[in-house]
Amino acid sequence: MIRTRADAEDLTRRVIALSKAEGCVVWLEGYQTRNLRFASRGGGSNGASGSARLSITSIYGQKQGRASSDLLDTASLKDAVERSEAAAHASLDNDEVMPPLGPQVYPANAAYSAKTAKLSANELADLLREGVRQASQADVDLATYAQASGSWRAYATSAGAFGYDQTTSARLTLSARNRRGTWSGWAGIDHHDISGIDAAALAHTAIDKASAKLEPTSLEPGKYVVLLEPSVVAEFLGNMMGHFGARAADEGHSFLARKGGGNRLNEHLFDERITMTSDPADPIAPGTALSNDGLPNRPVTWIEAGVVKTLMRGRYWAQKSGMDAVPDPGFFTLHGTNSTVAELIREVKRGILVTRIWYVRMVDPRSLLLTGLTRDGTFLIEDGAISRPIVNFRFNESPLAVLKNVLAIGQSQPAHPTEVRGIFGVPPLLVKDFTFSSLSPAV
Repeated sequence: MIRTRADAEDLTRRVIALSKAEGCVVWLEGYQTRNLRFASRGGGSNGASGSARLSITSIYGQKQGRASSDLLDTASLKDAVERSEAAAHASLDNDEVMPPLGPQVYPANAAYSAKTAKLSANELADLLREGVRQASQADVDLATYAQASGSWRAYATSAGAFGYDQTTSARLTLSARNRRGTWSGWAGIDHHDISGIDAAALAHTAIDKASAKLEPTSLEPGKYVVLLEPSVVAEFLGNMMGHFGARAADEGHSFLARKGGGNRLNEHLFDERITMTSDPADPIAPGTALSNDGLPNRPVTWIEAGVVKTLMRGRYWAQKSGMDAVPDPGFFTLHGTNSTVAELIREVKRGILVTRIWYVRMVDPRSLLLTGLTRDGTFLIEDGAISRPIVNFRFNESPLAVLKNVLAIGQSQPAHPTEVRGIFGVPPLLVKDFTFSSLSPAV
């Protein structure tokens, strides 16, 4: 059940009225989702779920305690308040406990689509139907998944803050494999609006890659020119932005720490074509009005023309350092051009197209060196055209190097990364000196 703004405000105010603490912070959030899954070799599912959850933080001086409840009747609200207060009394003083926020001005967000929120199972099935039809004609196996979800959350404090927002998400992924079991292709997207998903085009992309006639050829590991498709770029970007905090930099724990002390704010660390922003009203990757600490998510420029312009800063560290607090929004847009993947391929004399990566793990947090595997469509590019599939690689590379070694940038679009969480609008990137360390024979 999606609670309206008025309903959520009434419930959170009832909780605050029950509180005896010096300060009280209330989060109320919930979601509902529906999904369909189909595999041509047999099997499918039709699922739906939803929930709502209340979280209460009680504050006494520098002590705080938290309690939560999935039940929202009056007795359960009272019980959760009392449990949070008991936890606060039992806790030790913590210098980093901040007082509840007072009234805030929250921006409008564009991450909600009424059509997506009301999507039926039959309409989800329509997303899958085109992929099934194309896979049957191409004689490839297909596994496809469609999901539509809506979420809401409300934030209120005893100091007078109240915020509410709603978001929707539509997801379509397709994994195709030839009947010989020697090659595969993939395509996927996350979009806040179901109208922004071209199911036929995504199906064509995944199935066309899986239908490669030649068997994959092994190349020697080494450094290559690579064309990274948006899902890959989002994976690298998500790993980098998880380390974009001012505190870790100021304390010397991150790649943004400056030798001798301080951080690397306003330093030119990336290619001058790299500009990255967050904006709740962004048309490609819109996000929430509410951040996870209750502050408003306002438009932010993180990187401009390759220069680091803003770092994330929690309320405690902002106060300690005398700077403005900047929350982690969880949604990012890397600005691109009008070039398509096909146009970027035509610029490549010899290189490798990477469709997707997985099993991505951090090797060195200071340099953000990552390792992982390519999958579902790795191809050799020769003389401006795809020539043949190649055996997958293990890579060892850092998003810092990826964003420094840019040769060309494509058009930004909503992306579906495999492992990192967040909302991303990113372009394909043509990059030099990308390091493949060994072969990975799996399809």
